[in-house]
Amino acid sequence: MTTADATPAPHSDEPLVASGLSGLRAALPDKKGLLARRLVAAGRTPTRFDFDKQGLRLSPDEETLLQRWLAAGLVTRVDKETRAKDGTVKLLLALRDGKKVETVAMPIGACCVSTQVGCAVGCRFCASGLFGVERHLAVDEIVEQVVHARRHMRIDRIVFMGMGEPSHNLDNVMAAVARIHEEALISPKRQTFSTVGGVKPLARMREFAVKPCLALSLHSANEQKRRELLPRAHKDPLPEIVAAADAYAQDVGTPIQFEWTMLAGINDSDQDVDELCALLQGVRGYVNFIVYNPVDGLPFCAPSRERIVAMVRAVKARGILATIRDSSGPDAEAACGQLRLRDRTG
Repeated sequence: MTTADATPAPHSDEPLVASGLSGLRAALPDKKGLLARRLVAAGRTPTRFDFDKQGLRLSPDEETLLQRWLAAGLVTRVDKETRAKDGTVKLLLALRDGKKVETVAMPIGACCVSTQVGCAVGCRFCASGLFGVERHLAVDEIVEQVVHARRHMRIDRIVFMGMGEPSHNLDNVMAAVARIHEEALISPKRQTFSTVGGVKPLARMREFAVKPCLALSLHSANEQKRRELLPRAHKDPLPEIVAAADAYAQDVGTPIQFEWTMLAGINDSDQDVDELCALLQGVRGYVNFIVYNPVDGLPFCAPSRERIVAMVRAVKARGILATIRDSSGPDAEAACGQLRLRDRTG
């Protein structure tokens, strides 16, 4: 596929066909369009044989529209691929307006999807927000990350944990969740929406028909410390954010994943454990302790493995499930907290 403009010449009577998966939806509606979109979402180029095999023969006009769409291609393209030692593939995707985002395909079958160009939250330990946010990603730009990832490996799980804060682009992200379910055949229960939270956005998420699982980025259960680490996150009190997350998770029927990036000397003390366990008392969920991945220019480091294991054991002893996440692809800067705007420096 190319990104060339396939728009008919002026004054042509031929119907216009837009690029991107939305253009394919318009070109081939109903069952034929759904089959075509599923093929594309699986990383394949639709052919006449694919439709014949399903008893969905294309008319001459439909075949013309499909070929015109194939010429127009997707709205994103792979600008650069970086492979890590563990098989992780990081993709730098170029958008039509010249902006670029990163997405990651992992050998565990997961795709880490970005939702914005940059990020407005500005977590002190994360590269994604170093230069702020430039714009939201459109639905096609989100869904197509799965297409590109599936051209490298099997993908059956989606984590909206790449660049950006998904709740800031809520309508497009939730539409992408539904599209990935319909077109890529990945259940919402295999999709995880990672957010710093906020009472209003979490309440709004409950209104959507198709709901992903929830990961709430805590990183500290101390109000002041969390605001220092996440300077532009919602200022709602943490107990209210957790309660709103719990209400959403009860709707979905899956436990909340509480994310906690381990920062030596900052959020790895016994007091941090006490505050965390008090905050999560009575909430159905588990804590995912994320080993900090180094970012050039940032003054953080991960605690020792012994200290991380001790925290996990201390949390479990209080009746709360806890795990350790060792991220995929750190040597390719593809791990948690390492995705960033690659066309910016400073």
